[in-house]
Parts: sequence; C-alpha cells; structure tokens
Amino acid sequence: MEKYTLDVDPAAAKFYERVGEIANMPAEKIMAEALFKLAGELSAKALFFGE
Repeated sequence: MEKYTLDVDPAAAKFYERVGEIANMPAEKIMAEALFKLAGELSAKALFFGE
C-alpha cells in the first residue's frame, strides 16, 4: 500500500482524533476511510454526469 503525508488543519486533526477514540481506531485509519468514501462518491458523480 502507498503512504502519503498530509498537512491537516489542527481543528480537523482534533476531529479525526476524537472520532478515532470513539471508534477505537487510529485517526489515520478514520481519515483513510473518509478519503476512500469521498473518492468513490466523486467517481460515481463523474460517471453519472459524464465528466
């Protein structure tokens, strides 16, 4: 799997850290899942609208 480094706004970092605590998962995993879901949604829209 490829690894990337991202700069995240401090408020966003706190958000993902808190969600990770609640879900008992590392913040990095929460971010990866969120980005994967967003990529799927954007891809579906692109296919639907033919962009």
